[in-house]
Amino acid sequence: MNNNMKNLDELNKLSAENIQNLSEEEILFLAMERPGHPGQYGFLLQISYFKSKEHLSQTMFTLMQRLQKVKNLHEKMSDKAEK
Repeated sequence: MNNNMKNLDELNKLSAENIQNLSEEEILFLAMERPGHPGQYGFLLQISYFKSKEHLSQTMFTLMQRLQKVKNLHEKMSDKAEK
């Protein structure tokens, strides 16, 4: 099973509630660079797994929020290290 398939399998087991409990490393592991958009990351989700559009939407929103927090933290740490 390649990395993308492992990531997809892991994401399909997540709920919006337990996404908040993922470590920074887990969020970064699950994120994938968007094809054709270098440096932009997102998540690949299987629509059929979700109970509703709202469930899909909430999960994606929560994942993207966590990814942004991780990115912001890494930028702050980089800025601090440069000083």
